[in-house]
Amino acid sequence: MEIALLASGSQGNAILVRGSEGAFLIDAGLSARQIAGRLAAFGVSPSELAGLVVTHEHIDHVRGAGALARKWGLPIWTNRATREAGAGLLGPIGRWHEVEIGAPFELAGVRLEPFSVPHDAADPFGLLLENGDGYRVGLATDMGFVTRLVRERMKGVQGLILEFNHELDMLLSGPYPWPLKQRIRGKLGHLSNEDAAGLLAEVAGPDLEWVVCAHISQENNEERIVLERASDALNGCAFAPFAASQDRATPRFGPGGPLSEAAP
Repeated sequence: MEIALLASGSQGNAILVRGSEGAFLIDAGLSARQIAGRLAAFGVSPSELAGLVVTHEHIDHVRGAGALARKWGLPIWTNRATREAGAGLLGPIGRWHEVEIGAPFELAGVRLEPFSVPHDAADPFGLLLENGDGYRVGLATDMGFVTRLVRERMKGVQGLILEFNHELDMLLSGPYPWPLKQRIRGKLGHLSNEDAAGLLAEVAGPDLEWVVCAHISQENNEERIVLERASDALNGCAFAPFAASQDRATPRFGPGGPLSEAAP
């Protein structure tokens, strides 16, 4: 199993996953054209994808999903509440596969287990991905706080994609209007650096091989701060964390850590 973040941030999120039986996307928050371009850098055409998994209906996760599905005939996996709440943004979709929180499903040779995360969407979920060899990757972004369930799902993984959205002092002193600041820092908002680092320190065990810090705010955070916080949390681990970007893809990650030196 190989994973690359095509984009991560408030302007658009998309993750490419390669399994033993093909490839698929988790979320499609860039335009269909942008996603096709970033896929091409990894030698993948949208027509080759087994489908799309949509974690929730916010536009930074579904902007290009409907267009991709219609143009290339791709099925979408999501839950009923997300499908209904996102109908206006997604448009007509030919093939749907209904996801149930807590019920694993398989796609392209990868087992995906969706779990609830606290966010202001209809029924958002994170994912625990596992290949046939027992290699596991946790995905936990777009959540206002760390629940017991999230902690349990992230323990024992070999790879971790974790939200480091904002530095609280920067958010509070920044230009956003007060209601938006309250939304972001609220229980259904986004994870602060402090809370993310706390979770990382708790779940970083001997099996962990790589961490990607994701959904980093361009206005209320800095990559330098994120990496400092994550590195401190990983004290004693033999690898450095990686910060995902809005503007370019990450390297490929898989067993052993990064599988390429830099994003194509």
